[in-house]
Amino acid sequence: MLMTAMVASLGFLPMAISSSAGAEVQKPLATVVIGGLVTATFLTLFVLPLLYIIFNTKFDFKGKFKLRNTTAIIILFIAGLGSANAQQRIPIERAVETALQSNQQLDINKSEIQAAGLNVKTAVDIPKTGVFAENEDLRPSDRTGILKIGISQSFAWPGLYAARKSYFKNQLQYSQLNTALLNATIKRDVRTAYYKLWYLQDKQLLYKRLDSIYTQLSKTAEVRLKAGDVAQLDKIAAEAKLLELKAFSDQNRKDMSVQQQQLMMLMNLNEWLLPVEAPLGKAEVSLSEGGGLHPLLTLQEQNVKIASSNISVIRNSNMPELSGRVFSQRLYGLDDPYTGFSATASFPLFGAVSAHNKVKAAKAEKEVQEKNLAYQTQLLATQKNSSAAEIEKNLSLLNFYETSGLKQAEDIIKASTLSYRSGEISFAELGQFLTQAVGIRQNYLDVLNQYNLSAVQFDYFNNK
Repeated sequence: MLMTAMVASLGFLPMAISSSAGAEVQKPLATVVIGGLVTATFLTLFVLPLLYIIFNTKFDFKGKFKLRNTTAIIILFIAGLGSANAQQRIPIERAVETALQSNQQLDINKSEIQAAGLNVKTAVDIPKTGVFAENEDLRPSDRTGILKIGISQSFAWPGLYAARKSYFKNQLQYSQLNTALLNATIKRDVRTAYYKLWYLQDKQLLYKRLDSIYTQLSKTAEVRLKAGDVAQLDKIAAEAKLLELKAFSDQNRKDMSVQQQQLMMLMNLNEWLLPVEAPLGKAEVSLSEGGGLHPLLTLQEQNVKIASSNISVIRNSNMPELSGRVFSQRLYGLDDPYTGFSATASFPLFGAVSAHNKVKAAKAEKEVQEKNLAYQTQLLATQKNSSAAEIEKNLSLLNFYETSGLKQAEDIIKASTLSYRSGEISFAELGQFLTQAVGIRQNYLDVLNQYNLSAVQFDYFNNK
C-alpha cells in the first residue's frame, strides 16, 4: 500500500512544484491528489487499525474509556484539519433562502406588525371615570350646604372611535405590506453582494495566474541576464510587475472581505462564506413584465390610505366632546336625598380656526402622498427601463468576449510568452502584449459583473 501511494504521489510531484506555463492549473490538481493519497494512507495504516482494536477487542485493558475518548478527539481533530481554515462555499439560491429566513429586518417587521395589531385594539379609548365630591350650596344662613357625591364621565364624538380604528387598521396593513418589500430588498441585496463577491473571486484567480506567469518570466529574465542576452532592465521590470500584482491582489482580498461581511450581515450568520468554486456565471433574467405591482408602490398606496384615514380622524376630533355626571345622597344614607345629573357638550368655539387648519393640513398631507406615489411610479418605470437597456448593452459586449475576445486573449498570452522565451521579443514588448490580453480578460469580468448587477436590479424593479 505504501508503494502504491508513493508511486502516485511522486508521479504528481513535478506538477506540484512546477512554475512553467500552465502551472496555475496543474498545481491545485497535483496538490489535491498528493494530499488525498497521504491522508488516505495515514488513515488506513494507523487510524483504521486503532479504531478496530478499540471498538472490537475483547480485552478490558486499563484506561479503556479514557483511550476511547482521546482517540475520538484525535479523529475529530484530524478530520477538522482540512476545514479549520476553509471558508464554506454556498450557492446563490441557498444564500437567498437563508437570508429570507434569518434576516433581522424581518424579525423587526414581525414586531412592528404585532405592535400595530395591538394599536387597533386601543381605538376605543374612553377617558377615565371621575369620582367627585362637591358642596356648592353654602350660604350665611346655611353653613352645612348640600354635599353631593357622584361620578363623571366624558366621551369623544362616537365617529372618532370608528375613524381611529380605521386609521390603526391601515397602519397595521402598512406593516404587513412592508414584509413583501423587505423580502424583495433582501433578495436584491443578497444577490448583489453574492455576484460582487463572485466577481472578486474571479479577479483573484486572474491575479494568481498572472503572478505565476510573471514569476516564470522573472526567472527567465534572470537566466537570460546571466547569459548576457538581456539587460538588467528586464529583470527589474518583471520584479516590479510582481510587486504590483501582489498589491492588487491584497486590495482585492480586502474588497472580498467587505462583501463577505455584507453577506454575513444579510444572512445573520457569523460565518465567512464564498461563492461556488466555478467561473463567474451569468445571471438569468427575463425582460418580460413581472408579477404585478411592485411592493414599493403598494406600500406608497397604503400611505395614501393612511393619510386619508387621518383626515377622518381630524374631522371627528373637531366634533363636540360629550361628558356627563350623576350624583345621589342615597350613597351615604340620607332620608330625603338629593339626586341629579348633568350633561355637557363641548364645542371648539375659540379653536374653530385651528380645527379648520388641522383638516386642511391633513388634506395637504394626503396630496403629498398621492404626488409621491405618482413620482415613485415614474421613477420605478425609469429605473426599470434603464436596467433593461444596461442589460442589452452589456449582453452585446459579452457576446463578443465569449465568442472571440477571451480566446484571442489566451492566444496572445501563449504566443507572447513563447516568443519572449525564445528571444524573439523584448520584455517591454511582452509587457504590451500581456497588458492587452489581461485587459481583455479584465474587461470581460467587468462587463459580466455589470450585466449581473443590472439583471439583479431589473428583477427587483420587475418584482421578480
